[in-house]
Amino acid sequence: MIENKSLIMKKVKKDNINNGGAYTRKKAVEILIEILNNKKPLDSAYEISTKKSSHFSKLANEDKSFCRLLVSTTLRNLTSIDYLLTKFLSKPIDKTPLKVLMILRISIAQSFFLKTPDHAVVNTSVELCGKNWKGLINGVSREILRNKEKAEKYLNESDKVPYWLLNKWRRDWAKNYNEIISAHLFLNPPIDIYVKNNTDQWAKKLNGKKITDNSIRLHGPGLISQLEGYEEGEWWVQDYSSQIPVTLLNIKPEDEVLDLCAAPGGKTAQLISLGAKVTSIDDNKKRILRMEQNLKRLNYKSNIRNENIKKFSTEKTWSKIILDAPCSSTGTLRKNPEIIHQKKESDIFSLAKLQSDLLDASWGLLKENGILIYCTCSLEKEEGEYQIESFLKRKKDSVLDKINTQEIDKKLKILDKNKWLRIFPNSFDFNGGNDGFFIARIKKIA
Repeated sequence: MIENKSLIMKKVKKDNINNGGAYTRKKAVEILIEILNNKKPLDSAYEISTKKSSHFSKLANEDKSFCRLLVSTTLRNLTSIDYLLTKFLSKPIDKTPLKVLMILRISIAQSFFLKTPDHAVVNTSVELCGKNWKGLINGVSREILRNKEKAEKYLNESDKVPYWLLNKWRRDWAKNYNEIISAHLFLNPPIDIYVKNNTDQWAKKLNGKKITDNSIRLHGPGLISQLEGYEEGEWWVQDYSSQIPVTLLNIKPEDEVLDLCAAPGGKTAQLISLGAKVTSIDDNKKRILRMEQNLKRLNYKSNIRNENIKKFSTEKTWSKIILDAPCSSTGTLRKNPEIIHQKKESDIFSLAKLQSDLLDASWGLLKENGILIYCTCSLEKEEGEYQIESFLKRKKDSVLDKINTQEIDKKLKILDKNKWLRIFPNSFDFNGGNDGFFIARIKKIA
């Protein structure tokens, strides 16, 4: 689903608060609990809520989009919202009843970030909470709104992301961390799609903007699956940054390529569209199922294997391998704002260990003079720069295959001096930013 604040808010009437709006906000509370308490991804939590309720599934797309916008806005600003709440709650946040806390969070998101009328916010919040907590919700909400200037001061002076991550970005990206945070707070994340053919034609049909020969950026609200061409398999969703690793493999027709950690299949589809014969491996059965469904819709075929890469045994080797390794996904915060509230700093280091193991396993599957693309949608050096530095020292038959500026879109602002690619969420001159990525190309020498 595409979020676009301006378009959604134009279509969602103000009186929606009293006409199904309370229900929409009730679902937003449920989704937030799934995300923050049960550690579900935003997309998964939203999907669960949709399927769980026949009433929700029948809502207009604008109402569904507003529900998601409310959830994502709350998540993007959660660190600031919780800081504000500490100034107005008599008890610590972790002692506040879960449902009450979620209602207060979305109320602040509505009032201060989505500019919903104050009376509507209070009335709906009280309606949602039930008899036991009406007094608390009403009192705290009205106190915050009576002191709006002070509340806005608290929001502005607070950190925008959890302190451990802010401190880390300040250390690792001294020149870029403000822009990274700004991208995370971006309220209108667009969706990029990769088109098989006739990009100009599809850009016009979908009211999107062509950004490359095969890519279109969409900004309008609505369900992706209901857009023209989706069911027919004319295109698939793939962020522009995510398309670059495949581009850097320099695919020729009939190339045999091994796609590791391949599900849900965006890069596999891209490889097939370029004429490659692809073997796709992933160890997650649910993601494999999604991949099979996606490729079936696209009328693409791949040799899909549900295997543990670290244990994958075969006599066959490949001349081109792409490893899009599991990572913290901190480069995707503008679309997945829940990540920073679910991850801990220790997760970065455990993921780095997994990535190291996967790199070693991948290397054993690569032919001499073959090329391995390693990439992660992470902003953390432990999952990118440090990972590859360690690998190159560990594997004496490896050498960095430098990425030339001629291979990269002219819109790209940052090319690392070491000639691996570090992409920040604001690295491209596109409205709406892009996913942060790290990409390295490594050659196996004799």
